[in-house]
Amino acid sequence: MSKGHQVVVSWTGPESDADPIISILNQLDFPFNVHPEDKNTRIDITVESDTMRGLRDAVDDLLVQLSSLED
Repeated sequence: MSKGHQVVVSWTGPESDADPIISILNQLDFPFNVHPEDKNTRIDITVESDTMRGLRDAVDDLLVQLSSLED
Protein backbone atom coordinates (compact mmCIF):
# COMPACT_ATOMS: atom_id res chain seq x y z
CA MET A 1 0.00 0.00 0.00
CA SER A 2 1.35 3.40 -0.92
CA LYS A 3 1.55 6.24 1.52
CA GLY A 4 -0.67 9.29 1.29
CA HIS A 5 1.73 11.76 -0.32
CA GLN A 6 4.65 11.30 -2.67
CA VAL A 7 7.07 13.48 -4.59
CA VAL A 8 9.94 12.57 -6.89
CA VAL A 9 13.01 14.80 -6.79
CA SER A 10 15.08 14.48 -9.98
CA TRP A 11 18.66 15.55 -10.48
CA THR A 12 20.55 15.47 -13.79
CA GLY A 13 24.23 16.15 -14.26
CA PRO A 14 27.64 14.69 -15.05
CA GLU A 15 28.39 11.18 -13.80
CA SER A 16 31.29 12.53 -11.72
CA ASP A 17 28.85 14.74 -9.80
CA ALA A 18 26.36 11.89 -9.41
CA ASP A 19 28.72 9.63 -7.45
CA PRO A 20 28.78 11.76 -4.25
CA ILE A 21 24.99 12.13 -4.40
CA ILE A 22 24.57 8.37 -4.71
CA SER A 23 26.93 7.90 -1.77
CA ILE A 24 24.75 10.15 0.42
CA LEU A 25 21.53 8.51 -0.78
CA ASN A 26 22.88 5.07 0.12
CA GLN A 27 23.06 6.27 3.74
CA LEU A 28 19.51 7.70 3.77
CA ASP A 29 16.09 6.07 3.79
CA PHE A 30 14.90 7.37 0.42
CA PRO A 31 14.45 4.98 -2.52
CA PHE A 32 16.18 6.21 -5.66
CA ASN A 33 16.90 5.12 -9.23
CA VAL A 34 19.88 5.99 -11.37
CA HIS A 35 19.34 6.47 -15.11
CA PRO A 36 22.44 6.86 -17.31
CA GLU A 37 21.77 9.26 -20.17
CA ASP A 38 23.93 10.34 -23.11
CA LYS A 39 26.61 12.32 -21.31
CA ASN A 40 24.79 12.73 -18.02
CA THR A 41 23.19 10.76 -15.23
CA ARG A 42 19.67 11.29 -13.91
CA ILE A 43 18.82 10.37 -10.33
CA ASP A 44 15.16 10.10 -9.30
CA ILE A 45 14.62 10.17 -5.53
CA THR A 46 11.20 9.19 -4.16
CA VAL A 47 10.00 10.86 -0.97
CA GLU A 48 6.81 9.62 0.72
CA SER A 49 4.85 10.53 3.83
CA ASP A 50 1.43 10.02 5.35
CA THR A 51 0.99 13.78 5.75
CA MET A 52 1.83 16.88 3.74
CA ARG A 53 3.79 18.27 6.68
CA GLY A 54 5.76 15.03 6.89
CA LEU A 55 6.41 15.17 3.14
CA ARG A 56 7.68 18.73 3.40
CA ASP A 57 9.91 17.84 6.33
CA ALA A 58 11.31 14.80 4.51
CA VAL A 59 12.06 16.83 1.35
CA ASP A 60 13.70 19.51 3.50
CA ASP A 61 15.84 16.85 5.20
CA LEU A 62 16.85 15.43 1.82
CA LEU A 63 17.85 18.84 0.49
CA VAL A 64 19.83 19.63 3.64
CA GLN A 65 21.79 16.39 3.23
CA LEU A 66 22.44 17.08 -0.47
CA SER A 67 23.44 20.68 0.23
CA SER A 68 26.50 19.35 2.06
CA LEU A 69 27.94 18.73 -1.43
CA GLU A 70 27.94 22.42 -2.32
CA ASP A 71 31.29 24.18 -2.53
